[in-house]
Amino acid sequence: MSVTVEQLLKLPSLNRAKVIGGHRGLSKVVSSISVLESTDPGVLVDEVFPQGEFFGSEIVITGFLNSVDNVPLQLANIRRLAQGGEVGLIIFYVGVYLPRIDPRLIALADELDFVLIVMPEGEATLRYGEVINDVMGCIYRDRAESSSVVLDVLAGISALPKRLQTVNTALKILSDRVSASVLLCDASFHVLNLVTWPRGIEGDVSAGFRAMQSFPPPGGSAVCPFVPDSRMYRMSLAADGGQQMELLLIKAGLPFDAAALGQVMDATRICINIWGRRHGEIAIHELVRAILQDEPLKMHRLAEIFHVDVASLHEMWIAQSHQEDAKERFQALLPALREYFVGFPGSLIMDVYGGRLLIFMGTPQTQQEAERMSVSVMGTVAPQLPDVVFCRCSGLQNTADVREAYLGFRENLADAMRIYPARRFYTWGDIRFSRECRLVVQGGEAALNACLSPIVPIQKDSEELDLAETLSIYLLDGERSVTLTSNLLHIHKNTVKYRLHRISGLLGYRADKMPELLDLYKACAVRRLM
Repeated sequence: MSVTVEQLLKLPSLNRAKVIGGHRGLSKVVSSISVLESTDPGVLVDEVFPQGEFFGSEIVITGFLNSVDNVPLQLANIRRLAQGGEVGLIIFYVGVYLPRIDPRLIALADELDFVLIVMPEGEATLRYGEVINDVMGCIYRDRAESSSVVLDVLAGISALPKRLQTVNTALKILSDRVSASVLLCDASFHVLNLVTWPRGIEGDVSAGFRAMQSFPPPGGSAVCPFVPDSRMYRMSLAADGGQQMELLLIKAGLPFDAAALGQVMDATRICINIWGRRHGEIAIHELVRAILQDEPLKMHRLAEIFHVDVASLHEMWIAQSHQEDAKERFQALLPALREYFVGFPGSLIMDVYGGRLLIFMGTPQTQQEAERMSVSVMGTVAPQLPDVVFCRCSGLQNTADVREAYLGFRENLADAMRIYPARRFYTWGDIRFSRECRLVVQGGEAALNACLSPIVPIQKDSEELDLAETLSIYLLDGERSVTLTSNLLHIHKNTVKYRLHRISGLLGYRADKMPELLDLYKACAVRRLM
């Protein structure tokens, strides 16, 4: 979890405070607290937030002590604080030094979703230090209890306006979260982004880094020669766009452990993938990764950023080809496929993951609509990838279901294709059934014989008729249609009818009778696997 403005209001020093503006910002994450008493917003522009960069996620304390009668300056400071990424303002000494809160401040706070909090009015004994201690204690406790650097970084950046959602902003949040300086470099150690902790030592770190002749080995660490009592950690990473990068951390005090370094690297990779490409195809790839890896918290954070209603996604469609360039071909087809789905109600995610085309969506209104859509997808893909197969996984309720379906498809598609060799379209039910059949084959002779027992009578028939094969095609391929079965076998329909009549006689029941059909169907499928 990350501490929000709303949670801070429950602290002892703030539980009598009132929120008077910017209520929509109560869910914003707070990384720190600071005090500001400035009359000149130009100071904020030139010194506190240079070049309009993010330097915030702080909540700020003020009494407007130097501008108690200058509402335009109060407004200008609030606007600049919000632009710098600060989340809100705690105003002290209303009715003591500051006569009142001008309604224009409240209107501006509401416009900017910038939380405006007023301490109890008329009390001169209030102290900044009490709030500062309470807030920082809450933040440090939360960080000590939270094991997810990734979620904290995503929570911090997702609440910011889009103009502040950049790699550099994300690295600043990361730097504050782990109390370390962060250097992101290309493969030749040219610095792409530099964020120092504490702030203000950029010159020393930059000069010291340029003077280095050697670096720690990948995944290793060494004493940092230019920051006292600190170590430098090096991690090599590759973004999904193919860039090879080096991530270096400089941390004083307690060292990083392997788990923390893994979290830092994961957070950095996600930030590069998303904000390095400005919400492009690589960015949505991170959301798909979180869904398939069953990481619901990370998934929901990313979904907030991309404005995707994940709860409405109950279908996953998968297309797979064994051609060597399948990934590239699927990628090239994405624009055309997205164009086809324009106007589809609800959220929709389309990506190429693990060399497969994945489409997540809500359940189509009718089976006919789903079939029409899947045929259109296949019609777009098949000319480019003739061996493509397609699977529709329906009724998925959560990320665990999605992950199970994806892994099940990946691991059992080959068996499904052996059981249903004439198909190009499969369902999640087909995949699950294929997995059950494989378990029978692997379960030992007794289990195998028990499963195959329903078709033993027709395999013992003395007539020179391939009754078992006819039954298999009738049930598994021919959809229990005499016409379709005759076409698949290239024989007359009357011949199929004769064979089915003979099969029924040997079995003692019609081949399409329920519930006997269930065991008969599975026996034919297992027979094919063998």
